[in-house]
Amino acid sequence: MRVVVSHLTLKRPLPRATVDLAEDACRRLVDAGGLAASFVKVDDTHMILILTFPDLDTEERIKSEIGGPWMRDHLVPLLEEPPERSSGTVVAGSI
Repeated sequence: MRVVVSHLTLKRPLPRATVDLAEDACRRLVDAGGLAASFVKVDDTHMILILTFPDLDTEERIKSEIGGPWMRDHLVPLLEEPPERSSGTVVAGSI
C-alpha cells in the first residue's frame, strides 16, 4: 500500500467551488482504483491532500490520468508556493 501526502499553501482561502470540485476528484480517484482520498483543511490557507493507493503502479497511473491534470487546472493557480509532496510505502498501520 502507498500513501501520498501533499501540503498545499494557498494565496487566499479556498473557494467553495474548488472544495466541491475536490470532492468530485476524490470520488474519481477511488473509482479509478485508489483506496482513499482526503482533502484536509488545516486553516484558511493550508490544506493537506492525503491519498492512498494499493501499489505504485496505481499511484503513478492515477497521478498522470487524474491527479496531475486536476491539480494543474484547479489548484496550481491558487497556490502561494509549490506543494510539499511526500509518498511512500506503508510499513505498519491499520485500516
